[in-house]
Amino acid sequence: MKTKKIYLAALLLAATMTTACEEWLKIEPQYEITDTDLYKNTAGYYKVVNGLYRQMSEFSLYGKELSWGMTDVWARYYAVDPASDYKSYPQMYNLEYDAKEAASLASAAWSAGYKVIAQANDLIANTEKTDAGFFTYDEVDRNTILGEAYAIRAMMHFDLMRLFGASLEVDADGRYIPYVTTYPSTVNPPIPNREFMGKVIDDLKKAQGLLETYDVEVNPSYATSTTNRFFASSNPAQGKFYNNRGTRLNYYAVTVLLARACLWAQETDDALTYAQEIIDLVTAKKLQFATSSSILNIPKMFDDLLFGFYHEKLVETFEPYANNTNPRQLAIDDKPFFTTPTNDYRKNFLNTSTNFLKKYTVSVTEEKDKIIPNIRISEAYYIAAECLYKTDMTTAAADLMVVRKARGYSSPALSGSMSEEAFWEALTYEYRKEFIGEGQLIFFYKRTNRPITFSEGNFDHKGKLALPIPDSESAI
Repeated sequence: MKTKKIYLAALLLAATMTTACEEWLKIEPQYEITDTDLYKNTAGYYKVVNGLYRQMSEFSLYGKELSWGMTDVWARYYAVDPASDYKSYPQMYNLEYDAKEAASLASAAWSAGYKVIAQANDLIANTEKTDAGFFTYDEVDRNTILGEAYAIRAMMHFDLMRLFGASLEVDADGRYIPYVTTYPSTVNPPIPNREFMGKVIDDLKKAQGLLETYDVEVNPSYATSTTNRFFASSNPAQGKFYNNRGTRLNYYAVTVLLARACLWAQETDDALTYAQEIIDLVTAKKLQFATSSSILNIPKMFDDLLFGFYHEKLVETFEPYANNTNPRQLAIDDKPFFTTPTNDYRKNFLNTSTNFLKKYTVSVTEEKDKIIPNIRISEAYYIAAECLYKTDMTTAAADLMVVRKARGYSSPALSGSMSEEAFWEALTYEYRKEFIGEGQLIFFYKRTNRPITFSEGNFDHKGKLALPIPDSESAI
């Protein structure tokens, strides 16, 4: 019997961007595999899930531009050379989004992001129509695969909105990008900002409920234990697919992602609920913070890291940008900020002799060196503090102090008597210190509509922190 052929790019279905309305989510032929091979057994589903993460780790997405590259340039972490032959970074630094090179970066992120969404939608459709009994581990497999697919779809939509849409603080009802839930898909008009975020949160809630089966009920240690979360020495009983939960959107990472999305959507009560769930786990010692010694030797702080992307070529890709003879170098802009006070262990994020970031230059192990941090426990404390500061400054200050003490920075202490402006100064300090090289800071500035802080003071972006929709996609 003849089988219909489905084409995969790098073990994934990839979407072409030929026209705005009809072909932007269709299949680009690279090499082919039959549909019966793709979804004929549990191993095939595993491959599709793994392929999604591989695609998200491309340089145009979290492998570079949405981590230590474009987004951190945008946040002015780096002293970007305006004469650099890599023009896109100086253009992003100066908010020159319409310039050719910067527009190319934006277009690549848009295209790659919606390719991920297309494949996630195909995986969701196939998994939902398949009974649990089909899978090797029944409901455990089905729920984990489906939960991760929903989480990926939500996360990718959310970050595309954070790139291309306005924050709700600036324009709550504007229409920027579509939320795509079917495969194949053709016409998808942009929907209102608040409605869009409702769909992100709904998908994340589904994901969290599904992922609870394995990560909370069956085998929590592979997501809660730092040793097991990243490259455990042995596989769990369910096999290799369930190892390395820190490189997958596990239950605990999705819980922080839910808090992040709810905060963006200005749903502070829900954001606090999800953030507090993680805080309570730390209090109960089921999750842990990085210690001073681990920060000194391992600037990626794996104890704190709930989720990060894996990229084989990370070190080789970053090295040219940490070279003071390269005009494309990404030297840290505000050296005194990162090196003081001396009791803040995060000073070790910076190589003071070269002014380059150490998160991607310090050798840990061959495998851990390939991890790109994305979701941290500390973010739960920051989110909780932001949700509470207007009504309970004492608890908000205490939440920030938990992180600071874990980082060795306990004095001067923050207290419930500090002003709102002092709180925002403290929170901005935390985001700047904690997330360097991880692509999160620019979205803090965008969400709060606060000025970008860098060596020369404060830069008023005037709310202009949204990339233009690529011309070829403007009609979507």
